Amino acid sequence: MIKAVIFDMDGTVLNTLEDIMIAANYALKCKGLPEKSGDDIRKAVGNGARKLIERIVPESYTTEEKEILFRIYQDYYDTHSNVHTHPYDGILTLLHQLKDRGFKCAVVSNKFEHLVKSLNQEVFESLFDEAIGEVKGIPIKPHPDMLYKALNLLQVSHEEALFVGDSEVDIDTANNASMRSVGVTWGFRDEDLLIEHGATNIIHHPLDLWGVINKENA
Repeated sequence: MIKAVIFDMDGTVLNTLEDIMIAANYALKCKGLPEKSGDDIRKAVGNGARKLIERIVPESYTTEEKEILFRIYQDYYDTHSNVHTHPYDGILTLLHQLKDRGFKCAVVSNKFEHLVKSLNQEVFESLFDEAIGEVKGIPIKPHPDMLYKALNLLQVSHEEALFVGDSEVDIDTANNASMRSVGVTWGFRDEDLLIEHGATNIIHHPLDLWGVINKENA
């Protein structure tokens, strides 16, 4: 019986691409590097901010140079994370429906946790019961630890929850946690990649999630 739904943030409940791209290009310009397109950034996100920077800088960049660029990016993004960011169509309706019907909800992201909590408050008015992000001592996705944390806080088992995400990182995370996954096609990755990584379900609109829940709870 499904009692809870855990969501990824970027590309799943929030379209954050423009704010991430602006922050990344700000950092690149500060170091005289060429800017990246939205598609470049879309392909680079998913494994946290440090990995994003690693993917968009020249291969010749040293660890120290990457860290400097990361700091520039993160300092900018910390104060500009909710300028152009917005929920995908249908997400707010879905979240309100889930809450009204007694489901517990959490959001789990490879963003730093202070940003995840801030966006939960500012954009979603704390619709998510728990907002979990990167903190010291807990490996980020695709390690399953963040999902274990969410399950513990929601007080449900891995069999009583779904993990909804838009990327191969999310599908791999669900698999690593022995959870059923729902891949969404409106985010930052293509449907074929989600299927390739073993998504349990695929949906094309947020409200399609009810079909998955009803099937699981039949």
